[in-house]
Amino acid sequence: MKKKISLAIALFFCLISFATPLLAAQSWDDLVAGMQQQEDIKQKGAGIVDQLRAQAPVASETQLWNALWVGDTMSRATAGVALMDKIFPGGDPSKWEQVQGFLSNTSYQPRQLAALDGLFVAVASLNAIPNGEWGAAYLLSQFGKSGRGKVYFIEEVPAEFRPVIDSVVSKTGLRGDWSTVRSRGRMPLLPVYRGIISRNGVESRQMQYFDGFGSMANNGRYAWDRDRGYFYQVVEDSSFFIPSFGF
Repeated sequence: MKKKISLAIALFFCLISFATPLLAAQSWDDLVAGMQQQEDIKQKGAGIVDQLRAQAPVASETQLWNALWVGDTMSRATAGVALMDKIFPGGDPSKWEQVQGFLSNTSYQPRQLAALDGLFVAVASLNAIPNGEWGAAYLLSQFGKSGRGKVYFIEEVPAEFRPVIDSVVSKTGLRGDWSTVRSRGRMPLLPVYRGIISRNGVESRQMQYFDGFGSMANNGRYAWDRDRGYFYQVVEDSSFFIPSFGF
């Protein structure tokens, strides 16, 4: 009996001695592959985005936003990057919180949300182009430098964009936490102006406040009904509350 136990122990350690180098080699290979993927995101991805920048059309912010939803995949990706460059400081999506204002003097459509539409469309369009996933991963990695951005627009994301994120992460090995807590709203993010609403209405619908400069805020004179795609001016008198009409 003791001989059998000793033989089993010896066999176990023999197997471990053979397996450990194999496991170590596999771990090393995985590490090297992961490092190569991150380098590809930085080099290939940035190069792809720069190529789109070189093709950017001369157009207004509104014209570029409209171009996000028409044309072929490449033209939509180009419009998305061009819109980001026009609105985000230095074209950097992680600086989205620095953006102020509305698309025009007569509109109530925040430039912040228009630019984020540009980001999302550029990522989705690039991911649909051969080898474009590296450019998509590059843009997401840039945006991911903003913690608040990931909380507001990745942890809570339109349902149609979630598969895009999963695809980019799967194909490129993009690092970081790209999980979603819940699906919310729909594309495009840019809302339709719908008049006035009471502060009570804003709170009951869990809307997002915007300040007078057109930027997301903890409190303000405007509110974004993200779930329904509407934008309102906020008034204090609850008698001005606009019902949902079933939307």
